[in-house]
Amino acid sequence: MKNIEDIINQIDTNKKKDTINNFKKYIKFWYLFLIFGFIGTIIGLLIFRYSPPTYSIQSRVLVKTQNEQLNSILPSQNDFVKSMGMGQNSNIENKIGILQSYTLFRKALVNLDWKVSWYQNELLYKKELYKNEPLELIVPPNALNVQNTLIKIEVLSDSQYQIQTEGKTSQNGYQQEFQINETAKFDVPFNNEFFSFTLGKKGKLLPNSIYYLKFNNINSLTNQYLSKTNISSNELGSDIITISIKDQNIQKEADFINELTNVFIQFGLENKNSNSNNSLEFIDSQLSRIKTQLKTAEDNFSNFRKNNKVMDLSQEAQIVYQKLEEIENEKYMTQLQINYYTDLLKYLDNSDKISEMVNPSVIGINDASLSSMLSKLMDLYRKREVLSYSVKEKNPSFQILEKEIKITRDGLEETAKNQLQATEAMLTSTEERYTTIEQRIKKLPQTEKQMIGIQREFDLNNELYTYLLQKRAEASLAKASIMPEIQIIDQAMEESSTQTGPNLLLNVGAGLMGGVSIPFFVISLLILFNTKIESRDEVESKSDIRVLDGIIKHNYKTLTPVVQHPRSGIAESFRGLRTNISTILESPRSKVVSINSLLPGEGKSFISSNFSITLAQSKKKTLLIGADLYKPTLHKFLNIKENKGLSDYFKGDLEMKEIIYSTSIPNLHFIQAGSSPQNPSELIVGEKLRQLLEMAREMYDYIVIDNAPLMLVPDAVTTSNYADISLFIVRMFQSHKEQVKQINKIVSFNKIEQAAIVINGSPDRGYGYGKKYWKKGYGESKYKANIT
Repeated sequence: MKNIEDIINQIDTNKKKDTINNFKKYIKFWYLFLIFGFIGTIIGLLIFRYSPPTYSIQSRVLVKTQNEQLNSILPSQNDFVKSMGMGQNSNIENKIGILQSYTLFRKALVNLDWKVSWYQNELLYKKELYKNEPLELIVPPNALNVQNTLIKIEVLSDSQYQIQTEGKTSQNGYQQEFQINETAKFDVPFNNEFFSFTLGKKGKLLPNSIYYLKFNNINSLTNQYLSKTNISSNELGSDIITISIKDQNIQKEADFINELTNVFIQFGLENKNSNSNNSLEFIDSQLSRIKTQLKTAEDNFSNFRKNNKVMDLSQEAQIVYQKLEEIENEKYMTQLQINYYTDLLKYLDNSDKISEMVNPSVIGINDASLSSMLSKLMDLYRKREVLSYSVKEKNPSFQILEKEIKITRDGLEETAKNQLQATEAMLTSTEERYTTIEQRIKKLPQTEKQMIGIQREFDLNNELYTYLLQKRAEASLAKASIMPEIQIIDQAMEESSTQTGPNLLLNVGAGLMGGVSIPFFVISLLILFNTKIESRDEVESKSDIRVLDGIIKHNYKTLTPVVQHPRSGIAESFRGLRTNISTILESPRSKVVSINSLLPGEGKSFISSNFSITLAQSKKKTLLIGADLYKPTLHKFLNIKENKGLSDYFKGDLEMKEIIYSTSIPNLHFIQAGSSPQNPSELIVGEKLRQLLEMAREMYDYIVIDNAPLMLVPDAVTTSNYADISLFIVRMFQSHKEQVKQINKIVSFNKIEQAAIVINGSPDRGYGYGKKYWKKGYGESKYKANIT
């Protein structure tokens, strides 16, 4: 358990070190953050200075709620209605949904007639010249001009201008590209296959003035305003709707908001008037028909009395006639009502047909519940139609509206069925009474029977005509009394607008953050894709073996700085390495040090030679062996001419004493690699290497072996089997991080007992006399816990 805790603590420590190391990588380039942050701040100030001012403009309208409580119509459904939120809040949501519809936005823009827009160049943007058009534009009827393309108009003189534009358009059924650069004259039509218009002057124009003209596409303009217009209720339960836009041109946006509000009000009035209009149209059509019938009946009645010299009916005939007239009127109205109920039930699910139904009171149905439900269903169908343009069927507002329609429709259907049944019973009773009266008529004289028929036709049409005139007056009065549901509280006005941008703090802050983020992202990418070792902590975090103090980077132009510059930091770092090795190897027996690297160029030969010199300088008899039989370079570090050496000994051509050379360094002897053999790997793994090292142990205090790169010659690790410690060299900013993991595998696979990593090219942090020592100090080595 304790080992597991140690491992977890070690992992946490490594993570903290990685975080600190990454932070240091950013801090190292602090000047880049300063420079780019300053540049970003300046850009933010320029954007603030030259950006167009933006304003927020709004209008507020009050939605008048009509207390049409469904519980008075459908009391059994009251709880469900409340649970679905179909009260005041639902009404506001429906109104907002209607107001946000594509149909209303498009109609408002059509009313405003914004077919073209004019612009003028500013430093960072194009300023729209709303209601301040620089030129008079005349477009022929039915002319087709490419839309949503900027046309550059440059005034050349009082009579000419230059027109430039390019783009793509779909004409004649296929996509075409166009490019126009022509000179045209004012007040003369400009015509080609893409444009047709005439530009006229408005006052004096300055030469070289540049303007931009754009023919607007109404659909694109509608979508643009839908995206930037915010419509919302101020707070939950409020009856006030706010319509607001943030843009540069205050007057233009104010005009749009006010027109949208007017279209919204007109839409509500049209919905309310539709019922009255249907009633008036129905009554007018009936009046026209009955008026003709009444004239004919009147003429027939007058002619009959004149021809038969009969002015009045007898008393008996008069009584019969009055009862007959009463029953026929009742029968006529009852049949109308039956037809009305039948049509109503037939069209309940047809929103178009139901909207054409007249008010029940027109045909004598004075049922307030029926009339209210029919009016409500018509209104709900209209709301659903408009709402379908702006929201999907799964939208909560749309689903609530559908449930409300279903409740109202079901209630109306039940009421209509009950009324139809009662009215049909009434018609049966009326027909029975009518049959009785007809029997009495048959007993009257022939002349009176004929006169009753003619007079009955005249009086029936006359009464119907009078009745319809009365109903028409009532319908006209009802239409005149209709008031809009929407009341404007605050119109959108330029004076009430508030400036929202540009914001100095926001622009400068964005510029600063944008500037700082550039070096941050660049450095992050470099860190992400950088595979080179950049710090000791990176090596320690990946290594399973100890990591010794590194050999610092130097700028001396010599291969053996420990000789020419003994008081330097590089010399002290080699002395530190010597102390670390002597601390690790406590046995008094001769110490064999195998020095390895995975790839060429990591400083293996440099460290081998200078480390051997440092050992010799401490009066330790040292033998340096050049075991790189492939590409030997060690003799150059000791300034010794290339000669016979280790390969010749392995082949049996020379004895050991014949390949050992003295050097200019006291106590340091050297065995060269020797002549290049054909099979160096087989020579190294032979028995002679072990014999050589056994004899050398008797003669020297330290034996340092400089091996070939392991990634090129894997057999070079054989020397580690005879060594007391194997040192693996990695070079800062050159060796890859993955090499540390490869070293771990080599040590583990070959079961090397004593191994350590030495970092070459470490930063100079104060080694040498006259400076503070590196915080690690002499003789200190870092040990890593074996994590498996």
